[in-house]
Amino acid sequence: MKKLLQISAIAITLILMLIADIPMMLIDNMPILSVELTSEAQAILGVRRRAVRRTAVVVSSADAAAVASSQQQAAAAEQQAAAANQEAAAAQQQLAADQTSSGVPVGTVAQALPAGCKSVTVGDTKYQDCAGSFYKTAFQGNNLVYVVVNNPLL
Repeated sequence: MKKLLQISAIAITLILMLIADIPMMLIDNMPILSVELTSEAQAILGVRRRAVRRTAVVVSSADAAAVASSQQQAAAAEQQAAAANQEAAAAQQQLAADQTSSGVPVGTVAQALPAGCKSVTVGDTKYQDCAGSFYKTAFQGNNLVYVVVNNPLL
């Protein structure tokens, strides 16, 4: 009798173990007992969970780096634009100062010199200084004319 009890206990245990491995379905096709098999390393160490977290952190930090890089490029472009605007403003002020100091806009062509001009030589070029306006002699066709130039002494 003792032997029969041991055999039946072992048989029942084996049957229960087999039933646990086979997922049983209800009438609604929902599993009562389902076992998802994973590799031992992932199950024991939780590698899958940590890998997902690391991937999320790396992706978000890469996005943050890209945003920071684009912001730096935009700031550099703004600085270059501001510097170009300052240079243009300085050039306009210089041109305005040259024109107001001489009284006659640079590039103006005159047929005759105003009264009271004195001759100034800079290098090999001869200029006429007429109250702060400097004229350079030139030919327009066969006619001798005088063209207003920037101050050659500066």
